[in-house]
Amino acid sequence: MSSIRTHAVRAAALAAILAAPAVSAQTTLLNIDYETGTLDSGIPGLIGTEAPASDAASMVSDKPRSGRFAIAHKVTLRNPDYVSFGAPRSESTAGRVLIDGTRPGQYAPGQHRLYIFSLMLKDWEPWLPTSGSAPLDILWQFKHFSGGPDLMVGIRRNQMILRYGDKQALLIEDVRPYNNRWIDFRFDIVWAKDASGRFTADVRLDDQADYVRKAEETAFATFNPAYTGTAGTIQWGLYRPDSEQFPAAALTRTVYHDDITVTRLP
Repeated sequence: MSSIRTHAVRAAALAAILAAPAVSAQTTLLNIDYETGTLDSGIPGLIGTEAPASDAASMVSDKPRSGRFAIAHKVTLRNPDYVSFGAPRSESTAGRVLIDGTRPGQYAPGQHRLYIFSLMLKDWEPWLPTSGSAPLDILWQFKHFSGGPDLMVGIRRNQMILRYGDKQALLIEDVRPYNNRWIDFRFDIVWAKDASGRFTADVRLDDQADYVRKAEETAFATFNPAYTGTAGTIQWGLYRPDSEQFPAAALTRTVYHDDITVTRLP
């Protein structure tokens, strides 16, 4: 082959490489869309609920975030059929999911993950008292094994809040206008036991074109070093740890979740 032809071939190869789309360093590890119509979304090891009631977790098609199905979790207070692990609770957990030898529903120090999910407060009764303390209904947890949540999303009074460590951020000032409307969440988290950790928390309401930043921490121990566990798991549904102490608390609450993804970031 002549030197001129060789040069032309190499130039063409280089041009093809440069023209090729960049390979993303992001990898989707877990995609839970419930389109199988089953509580495990067709993913072995995904737990729909451990509460015994037949409707503690169910597939619903009346108003999914996308596709045909979403999952609904329901908790009725003072009813043992809606109790798991000794508390009024119906939650899904991805901690036991095993894919290609990895646990994509778990998290541990040194990992950088993007979590996206959507939830809807279904026929959510407002909190009516105007003074005094109020219960907390937990809707999403980054749950540390052998410890409490590293971060969690919940409703107290009529506000949606994010709690992490000894801090709290306001996600939605008043959820009442968003009853029966989907809310999207995006968490970018570097998991660490020390100041190398960081996270951002974004929320998108159904009348917003894009996400809005609601909380951000840099140089923050996202993986709480006070807990003994070496990993954690994502959990979603309803956990009503103190609602039974409040006569004004709604007897029954229901929440939908859909379109849950976990993505590995560089």
